[in-house]
Amino acid sequence: MLIAVAVIVFSAWSERRYPSSAADASLVTRVRGTVTKPIVTAVGRGIERHLRGRREARRLMSGIGDDEAIARFLDPHTDLAERRVYAYRLAATGSRAAIAALRAVLETAPPEDRAFIVQLIGSTGNRAVKRHLRPFLADADERVVRAAVRGLAAIGGADVAEELARLVRASDGVEGVRIEAAIALGEMGTAAARRALIDALALAPSTPVAAQMVESLGRFRFARVEATFEGLLARPETPPDLRVAAVEALARSNREAVPFLLRVAGDDADPEVRAAAAWASGMHGGRTIGPQLVELAERERDADVRRRLYESLLPQTEVPIERLVPAIVGEHDVAARVAGFNAVAAVVGRDRAAPIAGAFDADLVPQLLRVAAADNSVNVRMRAVFALRRAGTPVAHDALAAIATQDGVPPPVATAARRGLRTDP
Repeated sequence: MLIAVAVIVFSAWSERRYPSSAADASLVTRVRGTVTKPIVTAVGRGIERHLRGRREARRLMSGIGDDEAIARFLDPHTDLAERRVYAYRLAATGSRAAIAALRAVLETAPPEDRAFIVQLIGSTGNRAVKRHLRPFLADADERVVRAAVRGLAAIGGADVAEELARLVRASDGVEGVRIEAAIALGEMGTAAARRALIDALALAPSTPVAAQMVESLGRFRFARVEATFEGLLARPETPPDLRVAAVEALARSNREAVPFLLRVAGDDADPEVRAAAAWASGMHGGRTIGPQLVELAERERDADVRRRLYESLLPQTEVPIERLVPAIVGEHDVAARVAGFNAVAAVVGRDRAAPIAGAFDADLVPQLLRVAAADNSVNVRMRAVFALRRAGTPVAHDALAAIATQDGVPPPVATAARRGLRTDP
């Protein structure tokens, strides 16, 4: 037993410290992974099953019979929180008696309770209860309809995707319900849900509904929705707000969207769309687009778009930041200037021997100190402090100490500076 425990512990430690699936893993690590990774996976699944089993046992109250659970659920004197647990139990059981009890309560319950129970029934994932949820899609109360949408989406299936698509397409439907249905289709994430969203978007719904549709479509792999997004941005009749929403939605897609986003950030005529594309490109996990972002920033004429591009540079590992420093220092917009200072600070923080480190200490730290102390917005002053914290040089440390004790500095800014002193190496 001790040997088995030792093997499991060693497997977990080695997989966490030296992952065998890493791209740069050595041959020895990959060979070792054929033994350790299956052990870690099996143990992890076993623990997950055990915890889920205990959690479900508590929710289903497995210590009592169905008849007693029904009786307690129907008893109006039973505590509301407890009745909700019984409702889950009955929905998961799905027997005739259990469904009859649920329906009896649903017929007389106030809308807020009816909505809760309807969504709870769907959360069980029991496909047998779909037919009991469908009638609530026509309920007179919007809260109940939206709960039925969420409940059916939790169960899933192509038939549910079609029903939700019908709600989304209904031009005379309640806007809140149409938006809820669009959200649910995105969360389902199936091919049927994607097709339903694309077809409904082609019907030119109102901007709030269309914005939720593109947000939901942004959850899918970019290759599956590329034509839809390209067409939406290319059509001159697309409202400006919807074009911005579409670009921002791609922040939730996969890295295949990055080339498209960079192209939009550089070429679109609308600066708000370019700013959204700059932000969305920086939200992806890739760390190799620094040179492209720098090139875009060099030729960008709008200060807000440049600010977004500077912010997208923060996680990049290869940034020719020296090219941007003169432009950053010359920024008239203080928010854009401080965003640029943060981009420089990120480079210095990663490598304090970088050529730009000396110029940062000599030229940029005094400016950041003035921004933090001047009558700027709290947001801008906080970002100046974050730049000093990112750089982490001794000179930046001294500036943080000065900000933390300076009279007139807003408390949140002073607190952020003090926290930087505690975390500074």
